[in-house]
Amino acid sequence: MNTATLTIRLPIGQRELIRQAAGALKKTESEYIRDVLARDLDSVPFRERVGDLAGCLRLSRLPSAAAHPLKERIRAANWRE
Repeated sequence: MNTATLTIRLPIGQRELIRQAAGALKKTESEYIRDVLARDLDSVPFRERVGDLAGCLRLSRLPSAAAHPLKERIRAANWRE
């Protein structure tokens, strides 16, 4: 595998978040960053990666008084006959 080195400056807080996320996944920081970049640079559009989830939003659990104001618009846009 050919590699190249990229040096970037990060805020200390962001660096710590990267350490924590990488540690939680039992990866090195470099492995974690490569995975994040690979997902972000993936050429498959987001809508194609999640297309099978279209129409899966369930809003019926909320009591009608607490329903979100966009509930009906979302349902109309995603409803399948």
